[in-house]
Amino acid sequence: MDPLSSPRERGAIRKEPGGKLGVALVYPNAYRLGMANLGLHAVYRLLNDDARTLCERAFLPDEPGDEPRTLESGRPLRDFDVVAFSLSFEEDYGHVLELLERAGLPLRSADRGGGYPLVVAGGIAVQINPEPVAPFFDAFLVGEGEELVPPFLAFAREAAAAGLPRPELLRRLAALRGAYVPALYDVAYSDTRAPAGAWVTRFAPRDGAPELVARAYLADLRGRPTSRVVDSPEAQFGDLFLTEVARGCLWGCRFCAAGFVQRPYREVDLETLRAEARKGVERGLRLGLVGPDTSDYTGLDPLTCFIGELGGTFSPSSLRVDAITPELSGRMAAGGERSITIAPEAGTERMRRVINKDFTDDQIVQAAEHALSQGMQHVKMYFMCGLPTETDEDLLGMARVAVRIREEVMLPWAKKRGRMGRISLSVNPFVPKPWTPFQWLPMHERGCLEEKRRLLEKTLRPKGIDVEFFSPREAYLQTLLSRGDRRCADLLELAHRETGGDLRKALRLWPHDPDFFVTREAGVEERLPWDFIDQGLTKRFLARELRRGVGSKLTPKCAVETCRACGLDCADHPELKPGALPVVD
Repeated sequence: MDPLSSPRERGAIRKEPGGKLGVALVYPNAYRLGMANLGLHAVYRLLNDDARTLCERAFLPDEPGDEPRTLESGRPLRDFDVVAFSLSFEEDYGHVLELLERAGLPLRSADRGGGYPLVVAGGIAVQINPEPVAPFFDAFLVGEGEELVPPFLAFAREAAAAGLPRPELLRRLAALRGAYVPALYDVAYSDTRAPAGAWVTRFAPRDGAPELVARAYLADLRGRPTSRVVDSPEAQFGDLFLTEVARGCLWGCRFCAAGFVQRPYREVDLETLRAEARKGVERGLRLGLVGPDTSDYTGLDPLTCFIGELGGTFSPSSLRVDAITPELSGRMAAGGERSITIAPEAGTERMRRVINKDFTDDQIVQAAEHALSQGMQHVKMYFMCGLPTETDEDLLGMARVAVRIREEVMLPWAKKRGRMGRISLSVNPFVPKPWTPFQWLPMHERGCLEEKRRLLEKTLRPKGIDVEFFSPREAYLQTLLSRGDRRCADLLELAHRETGGDLRKALRLWPHDPDFFVTREAGVEERLPWDFIDQGLTKRFLARELRRGVGSKLTPKCAVETCRACGLDCADHPELKPGALPVVD
């Protein structure tokens, strides 16, 4: 599919370029994936809300070697003042280099002079750890677009009018809240083959750059909806009108970076979402309700009832196990949902306490019963393996709960209805992420993970239960790029230039030991490559949560008026209702 020739988009914004600041907004993957990314829609709208800015979209071309051009006008990226990448996944880092080269832009910021566009990036991957791709970008914008975009556009417009030389432009850009200019920091690391108890040995700002780059975030989300701007049936989830119900998460699952770096929890108010629901229904689309944990949204019941009253249907992006009630399941089934997705993440109650999930096996089985009793047929469950302190008993717990659902829920309903549904497990190796309590911990060895896969398959396949197991090799590379530092940029460039983008082959040419980043346990006192970002969280809080996790201790969800336990000041957020303070040791 060539989006440039597709007549089926609805809502694209086209402007005359004369006198406007030109921004090419680039998603480094296929069109169908990029157009399913709500963050891309949000930034596209924010940029085009500025009357003096023209923003057009570009994606990885379908055909190898094709030059990337914008959808709205077909212009090449080098014709714009700013090339802005939206980075959500480490797996897309290689595509960044491919797009830059195809666009005729030097890969590294140091090789781009004043005649080239300013190349910047934002997105959740940037917010977590930008260092593996730092040498390729002039700047990163760390945080949320509502706070970052307006001051950045004002700066870029003034800089273009003044004709600032590139070094001076970067120095001034570094003064913006949330702006990180990698060229203004001198960085050194310990030897990966002889680390001697250190990681980052030098991270020194110069030319006025800040020592810490503060994440910028929107304090009040209540009247600020974020919804799909451009409708396209060629997009993944193209039948959904995606709209954000909340941002941040209350629960603090110890493996989940988004649950920590997107704090505090904030909600869009119900009346605002009712207006967005009307838009979606009027477009003939189902409502896709987006949030880290949709079931936390305080207005979920009245919102979903309202969607039904409009004649619409909805699909939540995520639901906590204990939120899958018969009433909610019934509304989902009435809207055409045939599968319920449950994310226990771990196979036993002890293991779920390690990751800070507080529900029992019985609750998981009951959630499946609630869904199937309302007419759904299939159950999909998400798990992780290789979590800290995991044993074979914990692993086999995944199989036990799946078999219970089959025998206690699915078989009885199959006898009543005359048809049998499917149960499938999606199992991913644990990948330690920056800004989580598990950021210091190693990923399990590949051989160990392969044994776990074989044990699960041997146990479940005779029962007719499917197991999808994410490749340990791919998880290894994801961990490398997740916990990497600037030396990983050399690996990405080696892969791009020498091995056709194959990172595994490029590892043979790279002078560093990848196990340093992937299977080594870092010391809690070590300076980590991403420590220069000020998320508002303290390392002391994360280290305390690490201790509680390996001790199988639960920490209550954020539900307090005056708590400062993690470092953020959340007292003014009405979404955080009074409740027990987190337990501290």
